[in-house]
Amino acid sequence: MEKNASMENMKFERLFSWGPPTNEETAAKYAQAGVTDIIVYSEKQLELATKHGMRGYWTCFTPEGPHCQVMNEEETRHFNYINGKDLDPAMPRDERLKITSMRKGEKNHRYGGEMVTDIDTLNDAEIKCFISDDDLALTRKKLDRILSTAPDGISGIYMDYIGYMNHHGCYCENCLAKYKKYLADKHLENTTENRNDFYLEQLVGYYNHVIDYVKKQRPEFKIVIHAYPDFKPLPLYGNRIKADYCGQTVAWYFQWPEEKIQYYTKFVTEHSKDYYPHVEGIPFQGVNTNSNISLGYKTPTDVEREIRQILAAGGKTLMVCDGPSIIEPGYFDVFRKYCGKESSSK
Repeated sequence: MEKNASMENMKFERLFSWGPPTNEETAAKYAQAGVTDIIVYSEKQLELATKHGMRGYWTCFTPEGPHCQVMNEEETRHFNYINGKDLDPAMPRDERLKITSMRKGEKNHRYGGEMVTDIDTLNDAEIKCFISDDDLALTRKKLDRILSTAPDGISGIYMDYIGYMNHHGCYCENCLAKYKKYLADKHLENTTENRNDFYLEQLVGYYNHVIDYVKKQRPEFKIVIHAYPDFKPLPLYGNRIKADYCGQTVAWYFQWPEEKIQYYTKFVTEHSKDYYPHVEGIPFQGVNTNSNISLGYKTPTDVEREIRQILAAGGKTLMVCDGPSIIEPGYFDVFRKYCGKESSSK
């Protein structure tokens, strides 16, 4: 009884939203729900965020490269199938979505989260081969465009989709040549373990080079990331990244058991400073309020149960996507209960 009573009083100190304030009404709702940090895409959205006491972060950086990542033949077939590449382009949108949703369910597709099958790929999104962006030439140009348009009063930048479409690596000629050189330089054999180490090194290295570049241009900027898509060989690799706020999934859209949520939450929060002392590890929760699509659906009761599990495991900050789910009827009350600030009036 005492434990349940103490849980009722537990709240998150900060809430990061992956959804912008689109008007006065949504901005007010986000603030009431307890959102403290939020992505914005315009000066008007920043103005709304600031007015309601939220920190605004300027758009979302995604990786750059000279071409899209290359997967093996079986992975490519999977990607094309779940995304309906074989369907008539003239097919009505609703009919196409119905077919692709059915296919994703058939393949136990996890939308970039941890795989539950031998093969899974991203849906729709084609990630650029950042390993092939020599000297970050294309990346720096993209970052320069973002930073040059950031309005006064912005707190930093969000980053996402820095990872591999197939959850393992890119197999373009350039990446394979770099991997071959990696093995030769280190006198290593071509093994699964060594291949995984190479692609992890490339992934973390790209993240940290990007963050270094942003910090050099704008030292005051805070970097917010979600480590996504999942890297199959090592799901909880995010503490190797020097982002100020590193979101790592502890409760994906498809519901996970309590033991996994609590283990992941403890790891994310307790090991966030293993590599860089300034990093704050943030538990990430995926929330989809639409039961008519193949993405995992959660009721407000499901969301509250996960939130309580994250809090019980030591989570003090929460990151949520899809952001607008925070202010959906039913869900809004849950987030306000565990993230909202107490009213000053008694």
